[in-house]
Formats: sequence, C-alpha cells, structure tokens
Amino acid sequence: MEMRASEEDIEIGEDMTPSEIPLSYALHDSFLHSHCSSCFSRLPTENFTQHHHAPTLLYCSSICSSSHFSPAELHLLHCPPSSDLRAALRLLPHFLPSSSTNRICGLLTNREKLMADEEISAHVRYGAKAIAAARRIEMVENEKNDAVLLEAALCLVLTNAVEVHDNEGRSIGIAVYGPNFSWINHSCSPNACYRFIISPPDNVLPFSDESRLRILPAGTKSDNGVHNIEFPKGCSGSGPRVIVRSIKRIKRGEEVTVAYTDLLQPKEISTSNLASSSISSELSFYRDEATRKLTDYVDEVTAEYLAVGDPESCCKKLENMLINGLLDEQLEVREGKSQLNFRLHPLHHLALNTYTILASAYKIRASDLFSLHSEVGGLSWEALSMSRNSAAYSLLLATATRHLFCFESSLLVSVANFWTSAGESLLSLAKSSAWDSLGKCGFPVLNLSPLAKHKCSKCSLLESFEVNLSFGQDQIRKAGFDSVSSRFLDCIGSLLREVWGFLIQGNRYLKMFKDPTDFSWLGKSVDIWDFDTHNDVDFNCWTNQSVSGIEALGNSEQWRTNSFQLGVHCLLYGGFLAGICYGPHSHWSSHIRSALSYEGK
Repeated sequence: MEMRASEEDIEIGEDMTPSEIPLSYALHDSFLHSHCSSCFSRLPTENFTQHHHAPTLLYCSSICSSSHFSPAELHLLHCPPSSDLRAALRLLPHFLPSSSTNRICGLLTNREKLMADEEISAHVRYGAKAIAAARRIEMVENEKNDAVLLEAALCLVLTNAVEVHDNEGRSIGIAVYGPNFSWINHSCSPNACYRFIISPPDNVLPFSDESRLRILPAGTKSDNGVHNIEFPKGCSGSGPRVIVRSIKRIKRGEEVTVAYTDLLQPKEISTSNLASSSISSELSFYRDEATRKLTDYVDEVTAEYLAVGDPESCCKKLENMLINGLLDEQLEVREGKSQLNFRLHPLHHLALNTYTILASAYKIRASDLFSLHSEVGGLSWEALSMSRNSAAYSLLLATATRHLFCFESSLLVSVANFWTSAGESLLSLAKSSAWDSLGKCGFPVLNLSPLAKHKCSKCSLLESFEVNLSFGQDQIRKAGFDSVSSRFLDCIGSLLREVWGFLIQGNRYLKMFKDPTDFSWLGKSVDIWDFDTHNDVDFNCWTNQSVSGIEALGNSEQWRTNSFQLGVHCLLYGGFLAGICYGPHSHWSSHIRSALSYEGK
C-alpha cells in the first residue's frame, strides 16, 4: 500500500489532506487525570485534581463525554499500561462479523508475524484476555468474544498506531487513522510530515478552511479528489485529528512518504557492508562496540539525572565524555592489539542528543541557582554562566542540524524546532534578572524594547514571518525559502560569532567550535572518532579557565543586546520554517508570537 500525489504537483509547505479523524485513540495512562479522554485537550486544573488518585476517564464537555464508547473501557484502566488495550477496544465497532484477521478497515494487522515472536505474542494474548473480560460487562446474551479477532485488533494497534504529541511536544496518547494516513509509507528521506489538531469539538477549524484530499492510493483514479475506494469513517468527529503537509516539492504521481522515526537517529548498518579488509572490519567492530557503550553511558547518566535531579553531576559526566571519549578501560580490546580510544564526532546522533540534554541540564542549574541565591555577586554571575552554557548548546544544535539539512532537506522539521529552541534560550538569557543584579554593581541595565523596534532592515525576517502568518504557502513561494534562509545567515554572521565567543567562555568542549556555522574542518564522515587519527584537536590547551566573575563580562550591555537581537532572529527564522512544516495557523506560530510578545493581526 502506498499513497501518491494525485492530480497536480504539490509545492513545499502545502496541506495534502483535510484533517483526518481517527478510527481509534486512547490517552496514555499518565495523562488520564489531566486531559480529556475524547479530544485530548487539557482539562482545567480544578476539574481533575479531585480525581488524581482514582483511575477514571475525564472529559472537557458533555459533547466529549457523549463520545464515551463503553463502560468496558473503565475496566481496562486496572490493566496498566492500558492505552493499547483501550485503543483496540475502541476499534471493535468498526469490525464486521466476517472481518479478516489479516486486514481490518483497510489496515494490515500483522497478526501472524507478531504472534510468531514469543515475547510479543504473550503480551497480545494477555491483552486480548483483558479486553474479553472487560467486554463481558456489557455483552448481550449469547454474544461471545472471538479471541482471534481481539488479538487481531490489538496487533492492528501495535502495527498502525502513532504517538500523538501535544503543543509542548509531549506524547500524550496514541491514535489509529484510516488508510488515507496509515497507507503513507516510511522513508529516511521523506517529502512530507504531519501535525495534530488537539482541540475541543467547538474549536475545530471549519471545513471551509481545510485542504481537499490531494493524495490517492497507488493505481487509483479520482473524481475531484475523491477516489473510488470506500474507507471506514472516523470516530464520530472525536479524537485528535491529523493533517499531512509537504516539506519538499512533490511531482504528480510521486509517492508521498513520512518518517516513522527520528531522522537524526542512527540507521542499522551491518559491519560486513562497511569494508572487506580484516583491518577495516576490526575497526568497525571496535566502533560498534564503542557506540554501544557510549549510548549505554549517555542513557545511564540521563536516567540518573531524571531520577535524582542532579543537573550539575549530569553536566560534568556528559561533557567529560564528549572531551575524553571512551576511557581505555571501558573498551575491551582483543589480545595482541593496541589500545584504541574513541570519541564522538560532533555531528554524530549521540552527540546531538547529548547537546539536547546539556542544554536542559544547564537551564535547570541556572534556575535553581537564581531561585536559591538572589543576592548580588558571584552567585548571580554563576547563574548567568549556566544560562550562557544552555544557550550555547541550543545554538550549536541549531547550527549543526542546519549543516546536516544542506545534505538532507528532510530534516526541515528538526531544523525548525532547534532554531526555535535556540531563539527561546537566547531570549531567556537576555531577559534574565541576573543582569539586573549585575547592573547594581555599576553595569548599565538594558531596557529591552518591544519587538516592533527590533525590525531588521538587512534580512526582513519579521516581515517574512508576518507574511507567512497572514497569507500562508503562496507567499512562502514568492518570498523564496532559499532566499530567506540566505539572508538570515548573512545577517546574523558577525552577530553570531560575537555572541558565540561570549556564550562559550570557560567551556572546554564548546571552545572547539571557533565558528558554530563552520563544520568543514570535521570532514564528511559522521562516525565515532579515533584519537589516533584525529589528534589535531587539543582539548588540553583549554584547561585554563577564562577570568571568572564579573570582570570577565566586559561590556554587559553589549553582550545582552547582542544576545537579545540574535535570539529574535533565531526565533523568527524558526517560526518561518515552522510555518512551512505546520502551517500558518499551527500551535507553533502561536507559541512563537507569545515568546516574542508579538502583537499582530
């Protein structure tokens, strides 16, 4: 099964489907007390605090509560984690008595393949029994449960369900959509993405504002965008909707694809495919082993950080790993072979993941320091230093993914997210009250003026963002994606280098990046580094820390102004890209307007 562009070429940044209603859906157990079980919108605090300890289903309105499918669902809340089971239960009304267990509602169940796996089959059988027990509560006389059909329903959910993310990027539940969405195949270089609409029933966009269906199953014809295959309808207008949108130009008849996984994560490559010589094969073995051990180490440190809540220890351990790589005693070397030491390539997926964790941990450290110690002096400077490091790692993530985007344009969604995060981090740094404390020591306090006074005549990013919000994709094409990106990078060039020098003061690892937009010195390979072949990078020359304290700050007003201006640029550029990925009316556009205190039409 596959979907293709039907009648015309599709340009970048265009919706290709109307908002699709799910066949089935279910909140994750951890969000049952805070979100509506029907539309997934967040509940007012006073509505769910009283039910915090009791497993139950809550709704935001009478409209949503009327969509409650069955009392049997309440019974499944006692079988956590229950989201897969509840989603399978909600699928059953779509089943016909003669339904095949191979394909239901046009969707592949994969039952035979999944039941061949011992661990998965045990989970499926347990789940089917729990669903059968729950259904007995409301079954009519002489009605029976079909164990094979229940297993098929659960397998269908495991095969086709997607994680539903809220406006904050959290996975709050799962949903199964019909073939118009589920028949879209995966690609590591996709030409489309998708977004969710999570809104109470009375706030859903009117159908007149929606796109028509512009993709069709391969081999079918349409009449004004309507194909001749009868697909099942969704769940009576309830549940989180999904819209598919292009992130590349798609020619008529070309297959439409999305990414099922994070594109920045590694792909499985066998050692035998890398090289034929024994030396290269041996090196590949060591690199695979190093990758596994480094991944385990990062996961271990992250888990400890989340469980214990010690961001300082997390920062020290992860930065030590980035600088020193895998210590000699950590890697087992075959007898008779010299010891190898491996370090992460700065663009390796694990390095990018580490930057994300460090940006978060430094942000928490800054918040903790400033809330506990508000007095003027060293602690204010220390809190500001933590904010600088957080902004630096956020900015490095943005520039690194922008560099990778030049080779793979499917990373547009990641680029939009990281530039937005970098902008928020820089604005948070510029607006920090720690600066005001330093101002009491004789430094001038910056009066951050409204956004309207920060329009840039060189790149016109604010105007591009406004046009994107007001007019959408037609104006994106006229403005020119490449043109806007080029003007942005040219405009921030000198400003970025000046701010970067300020952000990385005292950070041994980040000082390796003299210019955060220039990665040419890294070469083309994105792999684990071997110290024996990359010994030109000398971290020891940075062991002496920069002058600490307020004296190192120099002209604080200029640093703060530059950080603020760069943050505005990054946020607007992220907003422009997000408009392409998610549309002008998405939550991202509202989020960015709020972050900039932007008051437009």
